[in-house]
Amino acid sequence: MGQPNKPASKPKNKPRRIKPQLVKGMRDQLGAPILRRQEMLDSIRRVFERFGFRPLETPVVEFAQTLTGSKAGETSQRIFTWNHEEDQVDLGLRFDLTVPLARYVAGNPHLRRPFKRYQSGPVFRVDKPGTGRFREFTQFDIDCVGTSSMMADAEILVAMSEVLGELGLPGHTIRWNHRGILNAALLRAGIDAERSTDVIRVLDKEDKIGVEGVRLELGSGRVDSESGAKIEGLGLPADQIDGLMAFLEISAPSDDELITAVTAHLEGVAGADDALREVNDLRSFVAALGAPTARIEFAPRLARGMDYYTGPIFEATLDDLPHFGSIMGGGRYNELVSRFSGEQLPAVGASIGVDRLLAALEEAGRPPGRDHVSDVLVTTMDKKLLPAYLELVSELRKAGLNAEVYLKPKARLGDQLKYASDWEIPFAVIMGEDEIKAGEVTVKDLEAGKAASEDVTDREQWVEERPGQFQIARSELIVRLKSLLAG
Repeated sequence: MGQPNKPASKPKNKPRRIKPQLVKGMRDQLGAPILRRQEMLDSIRRVFERFGFRPLETPVVEFAQTLTGSKAGETSQRIFTWNHEEDQVDLGLRFDLTVPLARYVAGNPHLRRPFKRYQSGPVFRVDKPGTGRFREFTQFDIDCVGTSSMMADAEILVAMSEVLGELGLPGHTIRWNHRGILNAALLRAGIDAERSTDVIRVLDKEDKIGVEGVRLELGSGRVDSESGAKIEGLGLPADQIDGLMAFLEISAPSDDELITAVTAHLEGVAGADDALREVNDLRSFVAALGAPTARIEFAPRLARGMDYYTGPIFEATLDDLPHFGSIMGGGRYNELVSRFSGEQLPAVGASIGVDRLLAALEEAGRPPGRDHVSDVLVTTMDKKLLPAYLELVSELRKAGLNAEVYLKPKARLGDQLKYASDWEIPFAVIMGEDEIKAGEVTVKDLEAGKAASEDVTDREQWVEERPGQFQIARSELIVRLKSLLAG
């Protein structure tokens, strides 16, 4: 008698596969770019610590109101925000490191001041992605909170210059100005203080749109040269635009003469005298710190768009790579902390665009640091010898070498050497039973072997000479590897 038919089993629901994709404007990075960035950040950190700045870390996520303030403006449109239903609060990703610093200082009123801190980390902005422009990027900031002395501003300027020198970029220029001078120039031109923020944001575009573009955007508007889009103007009357342009056209061959000309132009304008006094103090302190004054120049038309600046402002560019634009920038912001505590606490700081600076270093032929993690790969040729391979890799690590052992012992030697080549490991150590008995190892210099292979056309010659490969006593291995790695 046959077996009864079993009921058909229901098909199992297959788990839905998730597409491995990146969020727009984000990126993954692996290996060399990360190593180079770490080396660069270490160099920057060493400079900042020479100046007495201390490290601080703050969360990536903040309350949305912490980031935007009590009024939602242009800044709020550039912040990633969401509502956390469980806690019924609006949260956001930090768009810079300055606002979290202000929140931290306000929340720690017993913090010893002046407080000098440095901080690096990712920040996020809802910008239009493009070539070299991402919505997540790294910043490195220094700030000094709790003093209105221009000595603090001078230290920031000089530290910026020393960072660029430390990274091998002596050809740089740091331009600086004072927001009080810009405000006085707007006042002299008859522009209301209520419109100053919008006007300064237009002035900040001069490097991108030129003087004529600034004039048009201050007035009836302009057409974007790239997209063809109509950019709405501020609608200022012609006499106000002409008055402001007269200020922007001031020039002189030296800082002394330029400051004299600006002083004459702003004579009798409210707020100008205080700003000019700070300008002269700052120049004096920068010179006293021994900075190369030819690299740090007064630029009365410089305007940085952030609306929290209240005093000196500055930005750094590279003389030989002007297309990178500003790679460092900052200024004084004496009112930002009051957003949280009501206390008028003076502060000044600067921020480095880490990714942009790293790209500039690579284009200049000065990429920092190494491009590989491991110095040497210990190959695994014989399963019976695995303990010996592990002992060797441990010995190399204890000697300070970055070493790894190949973790698939059944693989062919060619595959292991290909692994080393793909991960840019410069040396491989080969050790079999005969080498162990003789107290020797075989070292393969993968870079030298690759270079030699380009010149060898005869296979028999290649097998006989084995370029880039040599035998050495096990006792001499560490010294020899360190010598080769040192170049």
